[in-house]
Amino acid sequence: MSLKMQAANSVKLTSLSTIITGVLQLIQLIVLGRVLGPEVFGIIALIQIVIQFAHMYMDMGITDAIIQKKKISQVELSSLYWFSIVVGFIMFGLLFLISPLIAGAFQQPQLKELVQVIGISFVIIPFGLQFQTLATKNLEFANISKHEIISTFIGVTVTIILASYFNFGAWSLVVGHIVMTVFRTAPWVVIGFVNPATRPTLQFSWSAVKGSVSFGMYRLGTNTANYFNTKIDQIIIGMMMGPQILGFYSMAMNLIMQPIQKLNPMITKVSFPVFSKIQHEKARLQKGYLFIIKVIMTLNAPMFGGLIVLAPFLIPVLLGGEWSNIVPIVQILCFYALFRALGNPSGSLFIAVGKVRWSFYWQIALLFVIPIVVYFASLTGEIAIVAIAMGALRFALFFINYFARIRLIIGACLPELLKAIFVPIFHSAIMMLLLAVLLSQLSVTEETILIIVTVLMGGAIYSSLLLIFQRNLVKEVKGFFVKKALV
Repeated sequence: MSLKMQAANSVKLTSLSTIITGVLQLIQLIVLGRVLGPEVFGIIALIQIVIQFAHMYMDMGITDAIIQKKKISQVELSSLYWFSIVVGFIMFGLLFLISPLIAGAFQQPQLKELVQVIGISFVIIPFGLQFQTLATKNLEFANISKHEIISTFIGVTVTIILASYFNFGAWSLVVGHIVMTVFRTAPWVVIGFVNPATRPTLQFSWSAVKGSVSFGMYRLGTNTANYFNTKIDQIIIGMMMGPQILGFYSMAMNLIMQPIQKLNPMITKVSFPVFSKIQHEKARLQKGYLFIIKVIMTLNAPMFGGLIVLAPFLIPVLLGGEWSNIVPIVQILCFYALFRALGNPSGSLFIAVGKVRWSFYWQIALLFVIPIVVYFASLTGEIAIVAIAMGALRFALFFINYFARIRLIIGACLPELLKAIFVPIFHSAIMMLLLAVLLSQLSVTEETILIIVTVLMGGAIYSSLLLIFQRNLVKEVKGFFVKKALV
């Protein structure tokens, strides 16, 4: 099968998995919000920060090195496998020891035991991670999608049952996550050890892994800096404003980040291995990068625009009246999310061409910018000001990133990039204006019906604008999904 066909099939399978797992996690988010309330949800937000930290550190960034390398020996794979497991145990021990400090920093004593237990993820994940990584390298997304869907369904089900019927509170998320981790890891352990080609041997060679570890350490450093850069707003709010305010802000952020975390990987998850295979062909890299930007903006701009219009009706219906005050926060963060989404393809691009140091230095620089902006915005005591500051900063950073790094990899393409970004925004603005006019004329009192009608009208308006003004893009996307071309 050609690379084009593999990429297209991978996107279809990734799309299916992403949609299903995204819906499941959105259901979990809504149920936890309604059942537990803002203050407990603030504790959950802190736990989620630890969970994401665990996922970031579970292999020291080595999985990206495995995918990026065109050839890797059995000795190196075996050595990396055992190395990752040892690191997992070390990280679990470190997290266990610093859990009292985490609880003290946020003045939440219950965080100590919650963090200690969630740290079990460090021990479990490395046993199956390399086998999943090799499947990703080979674009074998059928198995990946199947395991993700099943494990997510089980984990979400356990979490919802514990929260709704057994009053587990924040513990429901901890137990549910560990259950999901077990069910996601176990099948890969079986697959990896049954297959002689992927089964690790009882050998370890530091010289065989030194290159990958070096690559991985830069990637790990990048991930660490990026982790704090994307979570520092919640960390500072949690410390300065308390768990209830953090609960409100975290819920708003979670709602608008769902499209980025679940919808965009339909394309970006596949772009890394594809870009890795064409890493020395600048023209194809530029074409592929611009295509992904077009698709991301074409999907996200109307979605966030529609959410801005619908937020006053949607939030109370989904979460209940006690969450109504997050409506303006959600609307502001839509702008932030739109430009944060544009950063995803560049991350895959830099790793694919082996420029992990560039990403590392970029994230280190941001460590001196983002916390300062968030801190001074937080001094106002208004999370709306924090949201505005985050949105303005993301807008500026995207274009700084282009001039400082992206154009050096794929060549200068600013006019094409601006067109890819702002044409969908312009069409979305037209959609929003027409929706506002139509909503002012509707006499529907049932909010659920109003939401459905608005979504249908918005979809019809934006689709019409696409067919009229962006017919070529529609053809490109259609061509990609029927196995014609991405790059």
